[in-house]
Amino acid sequence: MLRHALKRHSNLPHSLNALRVFETAARYLSFTHAATELNVTQSAVSRQIRQLEDNLGFILFNRLHRSLVLTNEGRELSMLLSRQFGELNRAIYQLAPSLKSELKIKVETSIAARWLVPRLHKFRSRYPNLQVNLTLAWFQAGVNINLESGGYDVAVFGEKYPDARYADNSLRCEYMAPIYHSSLCKNQQLLTVAQAIDQVSIHPTEDRSDWKYWLSLTDNSDQSSDKGITFNSLDLAIIAANAGEGVAMMDLMLVLDELEKAELLLPEQVQIIKSPWQYYYYVAPETHATDDIDAFIAWLHEEFSQDRRRLAKLVSDNGWHMPNVQNNV
Repeated sequence: MLRHALKRHSNLPHSLNALRVFETAARYLSFTHAATELNVTQSAVSRQIRQLEDNLGFILFNRLHRSLVLTNEGRELSMLLSRQFGELNRAIYQLAPSLKSELKIKVETSIAARWLVPRLHKFRSRYPNLQVNLTLAWFQAGVNINLESGGYDVAVFGEKYPDARYADNSLRCEYMAPIYHSSLCKNQQLLTVAQAIDQVSIHPTEDRSDWKYWLSLTDNSDQSSDKGITFNSLDLAIIAANAGEGVAMMDLMLVLDELEKAELLLPEQVQIIKSPWQYYYYVAPETHATDDIDAFIAWLHEEFSQDRRRLAKLVSDNGWHMPNVQNNV
C-alpha cells in the first residue's frame, strides 16, 4: 500500500493532450492555426487551453482584441514543452527501425500544394523503392519555424531571416510580380502596370508586405482606397487570382504552368523583383536517411534549375523587366 502513497508527477494536468494543444497554440500565437495543425476546431483548442489554465492555476495567454500574448508563465512552459516534445519525438523515431526505410519530408503548405506534390511522381519514379512520407507544416510569416519537433528527415520551407543551422542550404529565391487572370482583360489587351495596381489587390500574406515591397522597389504607388483581399497562404491567393477576383502579388515560380498557358498574365512591361524570401532545406540531426536526403536535395536542385530556365524564357518572350535574368534566376 505504501508504494501508492506518493503519486509521481502529481503536478501534471490530467490530460497530457492539453499540453500538446498549448505548445502548438503558443508556437503560432493563434488558436486558429493551432487547430489547423492539430486537425480540430478552433473552439476545441480554446476550450482545452481554458481547462489547462484552470488545472494549472495560472494564466498562459493574455487574450488581446485580435492577438494572443504569452504570459511569463506561458512562455516558460512553452519553451520547456517544445524542447521536451522534440526530444520525445526524436527518441521514438530512433526506436522505431521500421520507419527508417522511409524518407520523411516536412514541407511548407504552399510549396507542397503548388509545387512539390504535382511533380513528386518524377522523384518516386527515379527512386521506386524509396517510401516517401510527406507532412505539411504551416509556417506563418513572423512565426519561428519549429525545427525541434522531430519526426522528419528533411524540412523544406521559406524563410526571410535564416539562422545559422540552414543559412547555407538555399534552394531558390522568390521572384515576385503582379499576376491576374485573363478574364480581367478587356478586348484581349494586357493590363498596364497602372491598371493592374488599380484592380482589387490580392494579398498572399496577412501583413501585405509583398505588395508593399514590390511597390517600393518599382517606384509605383497604390492610391486606391480598396483594401483588397487578404489571405494567409500563397496557394489561396493563387486560387483567388485564377477566379478573377483581382491582381495578386506572387512568387512566379509557383505559377509557371499557368503563365506558360497564358491562363495567368503579368502586366505589360512589368518589373519583376527578387523577394527577400528564399526557400531552404534543413536536415534533422537525428536522421538515418542521409543517402536518401542527398538524392532528394539533388533532385530539388535539378527541378529548380529547370524552373529558372522556364522563367528566363518567359521573361525574354514577353518583354518583362528583370535585371540580369540569366544570372539571377
